[in-house]
Amino acid sequence: MLMLKINEDRFLADLRELALIGATAEGGVSRPALTIHDLEARNWYRRRIAEAGLDYALDGAGNQSAILWSDPPSDKRILAGSHLDSVPNGGSYDGALGLLVAFEALRTMKDHGIRPKLTLEALNFTDEEGAIMGLMGSRALVGQLTAADLERSKIAPEELSKRLEAAGISRQSLLGARRDDVLAWIELHIEQGTRLEDGNIDIGVVDAIVGIRSLKLSLHGEAAHAGTKPMRQRRDALWGAAQFVLRARQHVMDNYSPGVCNIGMIGAKPGAFNIVPAQVDLALEFRHGSAEEMDAMGADLLGLLEECASEYDLRVSFEETPAVHPARMSETVMSAIERAAAALGLSHRRMLSFAGHDSQSLAQICPAAMFFVPSARGISHNPAEFTSAANCVNGANLMLHTLLELIDTLG
Repeated sequence: MLMLKINEDRFLADLRELALIGATAEGGVSRPALTIHDLEARNWYRRRIAEAGLDYALDGAGNQSAILWSDPPSDKRILAGSHLDSVPNGGSYDGALGLLVAFEALRTMKDHGIRPKLTLEALNFTDEEGAIMGLMGSRALVGQLTAADLERSKIAPEELSKRLEAAGISRQSLLGARRDDVLAWIELHIEQGTRLEDGNIDIGVVDAIVGIRSLKLSLHGEAAHAGTKPMRQRRDALWGAAQFVLRARQHVMDNYSPGVCNIGMIGAKPGAFNIVPAQVDLALEFRHGSAEEMDAMGADLLGLLEECASEYDLRVSFEETPAVHPARMSETVMSAIERAAAALGLSHRRMLSFAGHDSQSLAQICPAAMFFVPSARGISHNPAEFTSAANCVNGANLMLHTLLELIDTLG
């Protein structure tokens, strides 16, 4: 089995063909979840499954599976895959590569007459990127999606109904999509960073995925005439906000590396050239790999905000949004990845993922892990996103042999 390899030409041809669906003038792809181009990609995947002689399944969340049955069919299954949807004008590797390597692994086994001891699925999750809501398909599969979540959809209720109907699903089916037959999960993704490229390393074995917390912050001062109000008397909310942005950056770099923080939106009110800002709203997000570090970061950042506010006689208010919790990856699955990488002669190291992935959801119900292949210059969510053919093939062969390792371990 260690000499078994994927069909490189077929696999790379599929990757190129898939990139044409939703292709943009800049060289990227736009396939937001359940829009016309995402539906086209989903139909493309269904046709490929039939051509490969694998069975097809669609669950209540719209998640699509290519199935290679064990003989006899096992009660529990090993799942692998990723997603076909993209951000607007994103790259052609994020998500799509992870699904295609899982599909090619099953197709290779089928070609060689392999009937695994455990049933395998190559799974395309619905809306990983969050056009409707982040990780929607995987959250539904693990039973974490609620009716309230659907009410908070990023799109209008009428548009949501239209998209769900086009995919052959509904709100009711989404809420009933939980599965209890998942034995393990494995996912490949492009790194979306430069750690592998900088270190000339083939594979990153993800040992944890960061938690994400977001807060809507407001600093409240006093509106005043921008010409007549003396500078020393101003309660300028933007001054306090500016101090906080810079101090938060330095504090996280000094005390919470490799954790990160970001302020991605800022708005001043009343919002005129000749009025001192009375209120400034900021969108703060921070990430780390453990709940303890997240708690400490949150307390420190709010403390910094209060300090900056007090320097300019400002008042603070804030609102927390639902958190994404950190996820530790399974030692069983990580070890299987590492054994397969060693057998294939691929260098590897363990690392933290700073982006959210469907693996976070699956880790709540089964042993789960993921691995990275290098991203050129770390570019992601951008038409210039690129992973070399050699690294794509390495990832596909590693997925194939990781699945074989897991079958031997868990079967």
